[in-house]
Amino acid sequence: MGSWVLGTLMGLLSLFGLFLASRAADSTFALFGYLLFLFGVVMIFSLITQNTGRPPERSEEGG
Repeated sequence: MGSWVLGTLMGLLSLFGLFLASRAADSTFALFGYLLFLFGVVMIFSLITQNTGRPPERSEEGG
């Protein structure tokens, strides 16, 4: 599955979590919606980190 497709699905999942939290009748569903939103956002940031690369680490030698 491509990164763009997975990112789009995670974005939709995040929006669904916010919708679920906004329409919640009790605190359990609201918490589940917020956690779903948080999971989607963390996954999107993880995809961004994986696809843009990390900066090279500095060596301890100072050289």
